[in-house]
Amino acid sequence: MRQLISFDKQGNLIGEFPHDPLAGFQASRRGLRRRLMNADEVASMTPERALQIAQQRYDVKEKEIREAAFIVDEKQRQREYRKKNISLSDAAKSWLEHVKVTNSPRTLKYYSHSIALYVKHVGDHRLRDFSRDHNIAFIEQLQNLSGGKAGGLLSVNTQHMHLRHLNNFLRWAYDNELIDKRHNLKKPKLPQKDMEVFSVDQLRILKNHLLKKIESAEPGRPTVNAVNLYRAFMLATNSLMRIGPIAHLPLDAIDMQGMFIRIRDVPERDWKNKGSKWPNKPISQRFYEYLESDLANRNPAEFWFLDDGTGKPWYAHTDNISRAMSEAIAECGLPKVKPFHWAMRAAMITWLLNNGESPQKVQQLADHADIQTTMKYYNTREASQRDAVERLPEI
Repeated sequence: MRQLISFDKQGNLIGEFPHDPLAGFQASRRGLRRRLMNADEVASMTPERALQIAQQRYDVKEKEIREAAFIVDEKQRQREYRKKNISLSDAAKSWLEHVKVTNSPRTLKYYSHSIALYVKHVGDHRLRDFSRDHNIAFIEQLQNLSGGKAGGLLSVNTQHMHLRHLNNFLRWAYDNELIDKRHNLKKPKLPQKDMEVFSVDQLRILKNHLLKKIESAEPGRPTVNAVNLYRAFMLATNSLMRIGPIAHLPLDAIDMQGMFIRIRDVPERDWKNKGSKWPNKPISQRFYEYLESDLANRNPAEFWFLDDGTGKPWYAHTDNISRAMSEAIAECGLPKVKPFHWAMRAAMITWLLNNGESPQKVQQLADHADIQTTMKYYNTREASQRDAVERLPEI
């Protein structure tokens, strides 16, 4: 039989208690040991009296342990209850705190907006009660929601985006055991259309126009604007980089000796890179020659690739850079498209694929997580039609 009160080697009276008061002692596990009386106190009285006092203290300590275990169990029960009954909005707050740490402020803003739309138009409810009915209700609300261009209804692409954000939240909830099953949300079917990207000839027109803007620019800010716009064009078309890393690229990220560019988070500007799997972009020999000349003519105070000439960013927000490039595109009489996506990045991805470059290599250069994303840029319908039209007989 287990002796609950015993002497240790130093003559102290020790009490032993089960780790789990409800389960009791376990044969293969030693209990919790607590000193009830020290050796000097034991020596000051008869052994019988010492054991009597030790027993009293044992009973008090056992009660304390039981009460502490009850409190822990109760807290655990409350946590489990809250976990099972947490509302969608409260769970979303925790999710957005995680997003704040791992994603950019822009992504946080978009995710927050999507959740707010859901709560406003579908309602706040217990997260575990989410069902396909809630999914369909959200789609119906989005389809009737104004806020699109010219005050119209939301586009199908925007509806799709909000549902994608909700799906990301539900996936996080499942991973954190707030719901018991994965939800595969229904989304409105996206319209299928060919990508309207610039041709190489159109890019040449834009490049020549940007060079002329540099030649005709007045000293000061106009020259800074013209030079930086051309820099952004050259980086986009020679590296396939997105506007985010272009706008937030420090000069020390350009390794001329190694002939590559490091794309990293920029904490001082509160910018996070979009999950790059290949964050080092190689510099071609042609682009190397441009960079060599550009860097040689820089003001020593400059810090950013797109710099205002004093070590400060040319523009604080990427929207301003895109707007400036869109204006240049309009001045050339070229089609209105997203300048750093359809006009440049997508155009170069499409050209590489249509001219036989390995999809895997293009995927890495474009930094696509899924090669299926890369292959969307391969316009098979246009390529097939072009082959067919060239075979038409001469009349």
